[in-house]
Amino acid sequence: MNRTLILLLAVLLLGGIAWWATSSAQKPASAEERAEIRRFGYQNFDEVHKIFVADRKGHNVTLVRGGISGWLADGKPANDNIMKNLSDAVQNMDIRSLPTEKAKPNMVKDLATNGILVQLFDKEGKKLRGYYLGSGTYDELGTNAIVEGSEEPYVVHLPHFTGNIRQRFTHWDDEWRDKVYFRVDPENIELFSIEYPRQRNKSFKITRDGDKYVAAPFYETGQPVREVSRAAVESALVRYEKYYINRYQNNDKEGIEAVKGILPFATITVKQAGSEAQEMRVFPKYTNHTFTQDPKTGAVTEQNGLESYNAYINNGEDWVLLNVETAQQLFIGFDSFQ
Repeated sequence: MNRTLILLLAVLLLGGIAWWATSSAQKPASAEERAEIRRFGYQNFDEVHKIFVADRKGHNVTLVRGGISGWLADGKPANDNIMKNLSDAVQNMDIRSLPTEKAKPNMVKDLATNGILVQLFDKEGKKLRGYYLGSGTYDELGTNAIVEGSEEPYVVHLPHFTGNIRQRFTHWDDEWRDKVYFRVDPENIELFSIEYPRQRNKSFKITRDGDKYVAAPFYETGQPVREVSRAAVESALVRYEKYYINRYQNNDKEGIEAVKGILPFATITVKQAGSEAQEMRVFPKYTNHTFTQDPKTGAVTEQNGLESYNAYINNGEDWVLLNVETAQQLFIGFDSFQ
């Protein structure tokens, strides 16, 4: 009798354990679990200290708070406008629609082959969010997306933006970098000079001595050293307060090779208190060569059309393109300080 009772209790116990295990395995995800796989936007952007973005072609970037522009892209100042657009997407990305069961396989395939990974971390290195962004929908009103570790894809968007938000994340290499080179505060200037190797009488050097500014010729040209007014110096430096390059061209091997051994048109040097000197060596690029002949003398004159300016910046580490109109405003001469 006792043996039979013990066996019956054992069967009931094992049956209960099996029922519990089966019920637990088939238990639907909780509301919190469902919410987690649908969570893309991270509204408290102040908590985000690092952002990692990578695609499946080997491109990646690590964005970390810091630097003169507020963010560093792989250790170099990041582009402020790009970061504003990125932070908007990171904060406000939301689900636009739930896909049909028929659409899910193609979405998952797209994310597996074309998706870019986005991960957000706090200052301590804790991951706050991770997801993949894929292609845009056929109407360009949404973007395929899936939370990292999930199997459920969604269509996400920015409520105030029309288009594929993936584009806000797919900047690679130098595209992430800050385009502001000169950020000059006239109050902090210690040295400002421009050397024109082929126009020596226009070359100059401005130094500061207390509240006084002294202008001197860069070369021994016989021009006098003289004290110049603060207003004259500030008038010259206003164009350097926030100067943007057009773009980085470090892969322009042909252009870099073309200027080897050639004197620059101008070398601009700016030194501010508490900072290292900044130098920009500028080279003009000409096109549309034409020749004209003087009907009286027969002399032939070559005329070159100025196409653009290139320059070495950051101690010669970067080769960049400058806009003609904005670059020409930088080229003032010694006579500007008379």
